[in-house]
Amino acid sequence: MPGRFIALEGTDGVGKTSLARHLADISYDTAVARLTQPPAPLRAEVGSGALVFVPRRQISTTSTYAATLMEHLSTMLWHSGDAPDLSDAFWVSLQAAWFTAHAETVVGPLLDAGFDVIVDGWLYKFFAKLLLQGFTEADLAVIYKRVRMPDAVLLIRADVGAVYDRRRDFRPAELGMHAGYGELDDLGRATFVDYQSRTALNLQVFADRHGWHTAHLDPGEPIAVTAERLAVIIAELRAACESAPTMGATRNGEVPR
Repeated sequence: MPGRFIALEGTDGVGKTSLARHLADISYDTAVARLTQPPAPLRAEVGSGALVFVPRRQISTTSTYAATLMEHLSTMLWHSGDAPDLSDAFWVSLQAAWFTAHAETVVGPLLDAGFDVIVDGWLYKFFAKLLLQGFTEADLAVIYKRVRMPDAVLLIRADVGAVYDRRRDFRPAELGMHAGYGELDDLGRATFVDYQSRTALNLQVFADRHGWHTAHLDPGEPIAVTAERLAVIIAELRAACESAPTMGATRNGEVPR
């Protein structure tokens, strides 16, 4: 039986990565090792019962060809610095290419092998943010048509100001560089709070439409304590996905409506 694809969603800095890592049973590298090295008779059950944390920035280790291309995409998307010289039309295409490659060669092989997968953000990185950058849902339906969508989503909500105060070291893109807040020097706490609050509202619209599970996070609560609370919800989502996906017919890239 194919595995279940679960996304942990929330605004920048809310703790998606740390929480997903705590909630998972094994890492991506461990899952791939089980996938590629088990004795032949065990291959059919290699992923049975395991929840794998797969970072959204993970480069494929199941395809050398995809890995080579994803290295270049990774450099452009996250390691090239921040400047407004190129329009959103350029960056949105790179994001679509990244998530397509990730879905096909990182997440896909694990799901096909029976692993359940949890990622630290998926829909937020394009739908919630891009709606504030001039794109419409119709635009995104075309651009992300073939990107695999989660079977279930858990949305984490938190006070955005408290999230900023906890971390502070956010990139200009997380402070609203692409959402019309002016010069790079003007970006800071105020733009972060406004930008992230607006993207949080977009996520809440999707949550209301599709009945996503939601959970409130106290930025001051230890990650391990929060993860223990969320583990109950994740277990429910994994069980519910066996009968019907939470987001409906979105496996082949239909935009949530």
